[in-house]
Amino acid sequence: MTLVFAAIAVFAVSCASPKPEKTIENLKAAITGETNASETYQAFSDKAAEEGYFNISRMFAAASAAEAIHVGNHNSVLAKLDEEEFYPIAATPAVNSMAENLQKAIEGEIYEYTVMYPGFIITAETEKCAEAIRSFTWASEAEEVHAGLYAKALEILMTTENDETVAQEWHVCPKCGNLFDSIEEADECPLCATKVSAFWRF
Repeated sequence: MTLVFAAIAVFAVSCASPKPEKTIENLKAAITGETNASETYQAFSDKAAEEGYFNISRMFAAASAAEAIHVGNHNSVLAKLDEEEFYPIAATPAVNSMAENLQKAIEGEIYEYTVMYPGFIITAETEKCAEAIRSFTWASEAEEVHAGLYAKALEILMTTENDETVAQEWHVCPKCGNLFDSIEEADECPLCATKVSAFWRF
């Protein structure tokens, strides 16, 4: 994280002038993706509850909230750029078996943290937009965490055919959207330094 914010200091002082037009487009693209992810994860949560996978249901409910935090962060950057906040209509989620839903979630997160956000960060660096770099970086690092937690849940489901050993309680950092299946040894969010006491519990 120190290197990330050192990079912000080097590459970006302000987004004020000239306007980072490509970064603005990327913020809107990211908001669309995160809006769809939030809607999809809520649908996955509802499906999991219907099928009796209550721990996975709570995980996806927390993840839906985390993606909404990313939307809020990206919109905050748009506002700082004197742009209107962007609220696209989410696509109707495709809901399948729980194993398929988890695999789809994993693949979506991997794309975001390996392809989408790294590209957006490079563009924001080029256009010297510190606020966008920070928002994109938090989202990217959080998505990597999400993918790992979904993979862990999928392995449990495939091995045991239930979710009894998936975490029963989930926590979300309200600042960066990081997701936690345990906060027993945590004092603050490793991505944005928000104190654990401020986390949302699911």
